[in-house]
Amino acid sequence: MEKRGKVVIISSVSGGGKSSLIEKLLVKHPGLSLSITATTRAMREYEQEGKHYFFYSQDEFMKKIEDGYFLEYAKVYNYYYGIPLENVENTLSQGRSSILNIDIQGKKTVQKKLGKNQVMSFFLLPPSIKVWEERLRGRRSNTEEEIQKRLKEGKKEMEHSKSYDWHIINHSLEQAVQEIEEIFYRNKII
Repeated sequence: MEKRGKVVIISSVSGGGKSSLIEKLLVKHPGLSLSITATTRAMREYEQEGKHYFFYSQDEFMKKIEDGYFLEYAKVYNYYYGIPLENVENTLSQGRSSILNIDIQGKKTVQKKLGKNQVMSFFLLPPSIKVWEERLRGRRSNTEEEIQKRLKEGKKEMEHSKSYDWHIINHSLEQAVQEIEEIFYRNKII
């Protein structure tokens, strides 16, 4: 029987650094695969269809939900996000691990559908509330109202992150990547 890959879930608060961390892991370990998320939000100037996200209208997304297209999906900050099931299954069947950038609800859904043994989960924490707020403000892409909403939601997410296998404090991106790599090596993911 061929080795099946694992699903690696990486979650964090908004502005917690998960996208940057995932990008570094993928560059250093090309055997890992990022499962590209589908969304109903508008494409940003620098984004490319199929590279950063799959972009769908609300109607298209709803149809895909009805068709069972997603491993998991959720509505976050007024937009839908979902992980296409077929992409994850293809990666796992090739013996490669698939990284999912999803929230706490998504993690619960994936673990329920695939089983806890198939999933590793990491929650990336900011070193402090003050640093986290500075990072959110440093993006310069959100209004004050949006920042306050993300801080409020993020505090709730941190409270509910206890179900994750590992908690990584993002003091620096390099250190966080190294900590995750060590766990990967111990669990034969890379």
